[in-house]
Amino acid sequence: MIIGNFSYKQAEDTYTGEIKTLTLLRGSVTFRPAEAKNDKGPDYRVVVQGETSQVELGAAWKRQSQNGREFLSVSLDDPGLARPFNAALMPSEDGKSAILIWSRPVAKKAKAK
Repeated sequence: MIIGNFSYKQAEDTYTGEIKTLTLLRGSVTFRPAEAKNDKGPDYRVVVQGETSQVELGAAWKRQSQNGREFLSVSLDDPGLARPFNAALMPSEDGKSAILIWSRPVAKKAKAK
């Protein structure tokens, strides 16, 4: 399910767009490069501009799919959510835009005793 549409600014290495679901409606969302990087730290911070400062919504890590396509693995959180949720930011083939995709995790079956 597509829950966001973004444009990519190569000079700034940022994605800017909006996230829309039944409960989460955010415009002016930006994926900006993370300032401090370490082995496990995110490559991007997901932020939205507030009235006086930016508010962080989550983080994203560069990944590569099994067929070699690059994407961002995204983790978003909000105090109003029961738990964080994961999504994938998939750049278009021309690299000028991207879509944010979410899918419901498959429930694990209980092991028989």
